[in-house]
Amino acid sequence: MVEAAFELFRKRGYHATAFSDVVRESGAPRGSIYFHFPGGKQQLALEAIALAGDEIEEMVEAAAERATDPGSLVRALGDIVAKRLEESGYQSGCSIATMVLELAPYDEELSAEFDAVFARWRAALVAQFEQMGVAPERAAVLAELVMSAIEGALVLSRAARGPEPFRSTVDALSAIVDHEAASPTVASQPRRRPARRPRGVERAPRSR
Repeated sequence: MVEAAFELFRKRGYHATAFSDVVRESGAPRGSIYFHFPGGKQQLALEAIALAGDEIEEMVEAAAERATDPGSLVRALGDIVAKRLEESGYQSGCSIATMVLELAPYDEELSAEFDAVFARWRAALVAQFEQMGVAPERAAVLAELVMSAIEGALVLSRAARGPEPFRSTVDALSAIVDHEAASPTVASQPRRRPARRPRGVERAPRSR
């Protein structure tokens, strides 16, 4: 049910998604949604937002497996996001962007959760950049740049219903990141991969 809600919120937004849509998409018995989510639609949204944070961290990890430097990390992440966008028929953009635009100005609890997801994305990128030799302060700036550029490019490609705006943005972005990472202020050190969680070990529960 959370996964179904996550996909529906991503594509349609919060207000256009009803419990009945979640039941239909998930195949769950209708009564079970009220049993598992007594807090109603907002509780379901909170769980879907947390799932979005998991997805973003996993995408960064997957991109890092293909990368050898900051620029190639950005290109690999762009490829992952572009593939999902194209396969969805330009319906699936950022995991939470549609909900953020709808709800952030009006719901403080959900807004805090959105901010937490972006913080997880930022931290994942910063960790990878630092492992690739980028100084911490610059890694944080580059992470913000990557996030902002990808978010904007997704909107443009969804509007155009084509990959060109996203692909061209990622190409330019990776060149900028390559240039910044090659600056003399970046410490020169070998790449070390961050420790990975053993299989079967879950992330620590998120506090609300």
